[in-house]
Amino acid sequence: MKTILLYLSLLLMTFASPWSLANDEPDWDSLSEEYTLKPHHKALKFDCVMCHEGNDPDEFEPLETENCLSCHGSAQKVADRLKFMDANHTNPHNSFHDALSLDCYECHAEHEPSTNLCADCHTTTSWMGKVP
Repeated sequence: MKTILLYLSLLLMTFASPWSLANDEPDWDSLSEEYTLKPHHKALKFDCVMCHEGNDPDEFEPLETENCLSCHGSAQKVADRLKFMDANHTNPHNSFHDALSLDCYECHAEHEPSTNLCADCHTTTSWMGKVP
């Protein structure tokens, strides 16, 4: 009997999502460990539904630039925050190449390290710090 219960428990753990075991409410704490947030979003105590729609993490869709701008404001507002870089025409949010149309996810990623797209072609160490 113990063997059968053990096998049933293993089957349940294998095929059931960890967030579906307790009242159909996701375990936001364990999800935030698996899908880390940027420090500034973590400091604001964001959970998944601050950006993603729904209550089932298996059904969360990747975000678009419009999702980012719903909190961060317009592309112009984001570019204005880095206007100090414009003297050298190096503002990545209002660049010579893309103006205000660059997709946020070209550089920024929430659950993995971000990248510096400009560094693919340019030396950016003198004017750009680490990409958040």
